[in-house]
Amino acid sequence: MPYVPSKKTDGKSTDREILDTAVEHLANDVIVRISNNLSLIAVYKSVFIEVTKSLCSAPHLNSTNKSSEKMLAYAIHTVGTKYNYDGGYLGEFNYAFTRFIQRVPQLKVQNGAWTQELRYWLYAATVEALIYASYETRNLGIGVSGVFEDIKDEYKRRVNTAYEAEQILKNGDCYDTPYYTRLVEVVDETGTLLGHQEIMLKRSDATLNQNLLDFQIIARNR
Repeated sequence: MPYVPSKKTDGKSTDREILDTAVEHLANDVIVRISNNLSLIAVYKSVFIEVTKSLCSAPHLNSTNKSSEKMLAYAIHTVGTKYNYDGGYLGEFNYAFTRFIQRVPQLKVQNGAWTQELRYWLYAATVEALIYASYETRNLGIGVSGVFEDIKDEYKRRVNTAYEAEQILKNGDCYDTPYYTRLVEVVDETGTLLGHQEIMLKRSDATLNQNLLDFQIIARNR
């Protein structure tokens, strides 16, 4: 996750508030463009590229631009410029689209179009759009190609990995390779389940058919 200050940082920073307002406007605009599940891919591709193109012409943007993509580019540029160093906008770019790919599913659930914020098809479609955007912006020389790649990687690490753990517990694992991971419960000192952790293992008869290892990690209070 990029460093983007908030009021929690110093009691006064409004960086996230500015970006969140623009992201919310764009996400509400986008949800009506998604007509069926996989149309999300084309919509996301268009949004990612349009915001990037608008960012390239950011000095000519202003707060009265009507396109929600241009408004997000303007917000990213405005917040990033005040730090006065090359590439200062890239953290804001990362934050904005990290929030965007979460807000669209949240809003689709809120309006009743979808029943869940995360399904595997949604993860895969989002990743496809991020990969496309990374490839298409690779020659611009403004750093955003790397940001799209970073967003993809963090989305895998922080969201999909936890989703996979839930599916393993629900349906069973599918890995029987020479090395794999297995899940273990993390509990507090009273035995209350806090979550799960992956343990790296070499294949053995003892763990091969276990989805959840038969011991627990105890987290002690500070």
